[in-house]
Amino acid sequence: MSEIKEKPDRRVKRTRQAIQDALIALIREKGFEAVTVQEIVERADVNRSTFYFHFQDKYDLLEQSNREMLEAFAASLQEPRDTPPPCRLANMDSATKHFEHIAANAAYYKVMLREMGIPDFANRLKLAIAEAFYQKLDLMLTDEHGVTIPRDIQCAYVASAHFGLIEWWLENDLMYSPSYMVNALNQLVKFGPVRAAGF
Repeated sequence: MSEIKEKPDRRVKRTRQAIQDALIALIREKGFEAVTVQEIVERADVNRSTFYFHFQDKYDLLEQSNREMLEAFAASLQEPRDTPPPCRLANMDSATKHFEHIAANAAYYKVMLREMGIPDFANRLKLAIAEAFYQKLDLMLTDEHGVTIPRDIQCAYVASAHFGLIEWWLENDLMYSPSYMVNALNQLVKFGPVRAAGF
């Protein structure tokens, strides 16, 4: 019974992905405002009725696509439940999966952050990073005695630095591997830019 249900689900997922990929490709070619639903369905090779079964219009497509990508982005930041608290801050495997997610969806992130430059999309990415880091600190620090910088400031700093690194990586066509980027990020977070530079 589960196999029967799984096949339609896979088809729906592939159809939605084809439509979303078509949207991204067309935005890169001509900008969002110039894109029409007809162009999207032709590029995705689906019927208009199929498009309207999933989305009300191109604005709904954009909104749903962004929501799904932001949810996947936030999920990629989460640690496995069995990760011991002392290891959460520098868990290379988990962090590498996060950068692998970005690499797998690089075209999407480039469009949303550069071609379209949607402020809300960028802000929600930074918020997801800050919340994930806050949760790590919450699990690691049971006693904040001696902490000189408020946690909110720490999270804001890390989120901005992490997001800036993602932007730079995308702008430079992913010139370094996900594992390299994770190591660079960890060095910067743990030691700061001055010590990471060797001073």
